[in-house]
Amino acid sequence: MKQLLTILYALRDTGAEVTRSMECDEAQSNDLEVSLRGSVARRYARLSTSAAASRSRRTKTSESSTQTRRKEDFLRDLAPAIAQALEKAANLDGRKSLLVVLDDFYFIAKNKQPLVLDHLHGVTKRSNVWLKIGSVHSRTQSFSDGDPPLGMQPPHDLQHLSLDVGLTDFATAQTFLEEVANGVLAPTEFKIRDVLTPTARERAVLIAGGAVARDYFDLLIAAADAGWESSQRGEGSDQPFAISAENVQSAAGLRLQRKQTDLRNDAGRDAPALEARFDDLVRFVRDRDTFFFLVRREYMDTDWGREIVELEDLRFVHRIMTTRPNTSTWRGVEAVVFMVDFAALVSKRMRKAPVEFWKAGRSDELRRAEWVYDPKWSETPKKSKKRQVKPTAEELPFG
Repeated sequence: MKQLLTILYALRDTGAEVTRSMECDEAQSNDLEVSLRGSVARRYARLSTSAAASRSRRTKTSESSTQTRRKEDFLRDLAPAIAQALEKAANLDGRKSLLVVLDDFYFIAKNKQPLVLDHLHGVTKRSNVWLKIGSVHSRTQSFSDGDPPLGMQPPHDLQHLSLDVGLTDFATAQTFLEEVANGVLAPTEFKIRDVLTPTARERAVLIAGGAVARDYFDLLIAAADAGWESSQRGEGSDQPFAISAENVQSAAGLRLQRKQTDLRNDAGRDAPALEARFDDLVRFVRDRDTFFFLVRREYMDTDWGREIVELEDLRFVHRIMTTRPNTSTWRGVEAVVFMVDFAALVSKRMRKAPVEFWKAGRSDELRRAEWVYDPKWSETPKKSKKRQVKPTAEELPFG
């Protein structure tokens, strides 16, 4: 492994092309400094049987022949040596298998991802070495069809496994998160129902956007701090301390800045377009005085529809369900219902609590035709409604 790492580091730090000189057994660059020289070049030659054979054939006909090669060619030559090293690791201590985890794969440029996976596939196929690649679905390209094709093609070479349990499966997400939380609380002999009010328990899952344990615990910690500070100011009652829905909502506002930073880091050059789309979605739902928006299913494959899917993968919007808007003009038209992430809305006092769609009979309330989003929504005046309706408890101002 040390020999391989020495060569791989050298290749990483050189340009896209290097020139290998047969006469002095070293690799040079056309435009840059010598990149593989001396002991590094000799190690490469020893580990790469194809390179050694190539050098031997050429030195018979010319003592000073050179060949310009790309990094991919050097890596391809090293593939058998890398595969052999991994096989040895797989058999270490009689284990007989090895799991190689490549996390945050979406940080690699999308057009280069098939090339990376093609190399890894060549190294690991027909072996006891398994690859697990963690990535964001909309920012991942595993295969490129060409001559030759590159990458790993599902379902033949790899299988997609979604690890997300979102708000579509609200009950499952809540059960999972609370079981994890109860395990954490076990040494204190508390359970999650002892430290959160029933509404706060539901609101925490809603704000976390599903079964993401890290976000859920970050939220609960901030909510506990907010609730404790409030109780110390004498704002609470004589009842035992518990985290309330208001505490959870206060904590949600603290998450927005971190999420925006994550967006810029994760989305790279696409970040400005995604931020602009998200800002427009926030303006839309605020204009409609809701947390939700609908997108016609046929528009999900447009450029702006794909931006919404990327925002979903980055957890700025959350998919709820597929439905049909409840007016005759939309008969037979399917739409996807999304919820804008809570953190973006708590800074503005909303007049209504979010629809509790996870409860029986409530999902129909999301079929509002006026909630259907289109990028040109601001050009269409909203119909005003003047009828007075007595607010229910759920429609009263909150947190």
